[in-house]
Amino acid sequence: MFIQTETTTDPAVLRFLPGRDVLGEGTVDLHDRTQAKASPLAERLFAISGVSAVSLGRDSITVTKNAGEWQHLKPAILGAIVEHFIAGVPILTDSAASLPHGLSAGAGNSGEGELSGRIKDALRAVIDPELGFNIVDLGLIYAVDVADGGAVRITMSTTTPGCPATSYLKQGTSECAGAVPGVECVEVQLTYDPRWSPEMMSAEAKARFGIRSGGHR
Repeated sequence: MFIQTETTTDPAVLRFLPGRDVLGEGTVDLHDRTQAKASPLAERLFAISGVSAVSLGRDSITVTKNAGEWQHLKPAILGAIVEHFIAGVPILTDSAASLPHGLSAGAGNSGEGELSGRIKDALRAVIDPELGFNIVDLGLIYAVDVADGGAVRITMSTTTPGCPATSYLKQGTSECAGAVPGVECVEVQLTYDPRWSPEMMSAEAKARFGIRSGGHR
């Protein structure tokens, strides 16, 4: 999953473009953690120290900071966005209807979403031999895209470029995904953009390795 960033006229505001729909239409502006409960994605972002506001648009996520430097915040924000899309959960919850000017995101193809979720569950059987933990919760699976006819493209990474387990992990990913009912063919694409970091781990994986928010042990 490739996420572009755009600067704005306000140095405290940065826009992230994940290359896919965020909301079906309109925008939703979230200014505190209470409002963020209406969006699983916003909750992940507000959990990052220094994030003070999140605006969700049709194809963008705009983040406002009140502390810290972007060079330190960006990896955590990118990790949270990737983790959200990997999880396959909705952008907004039902409680978003109570927000001022809140607009619901498009539902998308529920069948494809269900298959994507089953593939991600299956990929938890693939264990990184170095860390001894599954590649989904480690944050190594960036995206699972399902096309008509059961064609699946998985975008993944490894903890470091040139990892000796790369071929093993790609093969395991392909085999586990291909064994899921409804999957006809699998393409596994390796990327290092963005580079993997511990902030991309799930909460369970971070707890397993003693990593607190911000990547510190």
